[in-house]
Amino acid sequence: MKITLLEHQPHSIKKEGEALKIFEAIPHICPYILKKDRQGNPVYPFEIKRTNDEEVCLQAGYYIGALWLVKHHKFVYIEPKMNKKQIAEGSPAQEEWAEIDYLKMLLSITGLDPKDTQDLIKIYWDEPPITIEQQKDTLTPFLMVQFLLLLKRIVRKGLKKSYYTVEENLNSRIKGKIQLGKHLKQNVLKNKLTAHVCRYQEFGMDSLENRFLKKVLQFIISFKNTHPNYFAANDKSIRELITYCSPHFELISEEINIENLKKLTTNTFFKEYEEAICIGKHILKRFSYNITETTQQKVTIPPFWIDMPKLFELYVYKKLQEQFGGREEVLYHFIADYTELDFLLDTPEYKIVIDAKYKPIYEDSRVIDDIRQVSGYARLEKVYQKLGLDGSNELIDCLIIYPSLDEDTNFNLKDKKIAGYRNIYKQGISIPLITNL
Repeated sequence: MKITLLEHQPHSIKKEGEALKIFEAIPHICPYILKKDRQGNPVYPFEIKRTNDEEVCLQAGYYIGALWLVKHHKFVYIEPKMNKKQIAEGSPAQEEWAEIDYLKMLLSITGLDPKDTQDLIKIYWDEPPITIEQQKDTLTPFLMVQFLLLLKRIVRKGLKKSYYTVEENLNSRIKGKIQLGKHLKQNVLKNKLTAHVCRYQEFGMDSLENRFLKKVLQFIISFKNTHPNYFAANDKSIRELITYCSPHFELISEEINIENLKKLTTNTFFKEYEEAICIGKHILKRFSYNITETTQQKVTIPPFWIDMPKLFELYVYKKLQEQFGGREEVLYHFIADYTELDFLLDTPEYKIVIDAKYKPIYEDSRVIDDIRQVSGYARLEKVYQKLGLDGSNELIDCLIIYPSLDEDTNFNLKDKKIAGYRNIYKQGISIPLITNL
């Protein structure tokens, strides 16, 4: 049974409306730990609070996905939605839900280093699968877009060439090693005395890795063809990615052993290949290595979660790069005194410590702990040195960037000062929404 939660929205489960066995099986603490925050505290995709013996309250955070609450009986499905009215007016009684277009956010961060985009998603393959409607499956399109973005980087550089094994029944010649068992069965016993089954090495693009990438691309094309409206407003971008990548695989063979797919390893020198093969394995495993599974309307998926705060952070990173330049001007995850900053902006006009917070509450309010955090970053000696302010006594500007549900928000770094604090600002950045729900 599905329990639908919306981002940062509570849900009540009452004992009288549930089977006693299932109600008592609800854990006291969320069974999934996403990660630990900078203070070492566990971060959960949703919180479980027992207000009394008769009621349990679930509170969603800013992570989306599908996770078990009681295995085999109840699962929590967290949708990527935010309440417009609650943000604007502070009144939870009025609701106008906006669905976040997380795929468009993912598509917008193309070009970032693959190591920066890792850990956006966590999949629990060892747990019982969850049955869900195809249109509610947020896992599959997310993996597919991730894979296509990496594939675009790979083909832009050129497919990797390497040595690969070829087994062929050659006529009137021998190359490499004769496969005696197969040769006897296919040739000698059939009186084909001039043919020989040989195994040899060749150097080129038709390697196991490239065949694997083509196999995954075929799964994605099959999925898109059978679900033409699945990617909604992002359909054009997905088509462009497929059109861009497909021609590069025309000379790559389609023959690949399923067992070899499961045992495929990567070369650490080719970082795009390593990440693409990892995500590709997730996609094929999601469809049980069977391309006919892409046509199903009711699907089974493993429990998973998507890190929306991390995705928003990368979305902000890309916007900052577009406005101020590359890695030299916008430092991502600068480390100083065992502390990792989100961004450090160093230009002739701006020298700012920037923190991305996936918290729409900043539209009309503030979070004091976040202000203290970013203020602490701006007092680090290494930050002053990196910004060329070594020996200066001036306060470094601090900026908190938060998601805005308004369209076309002007991106002015020092437009909104947080009242009561010196040199601390906030700025909303428009995030894409799915309209006409």
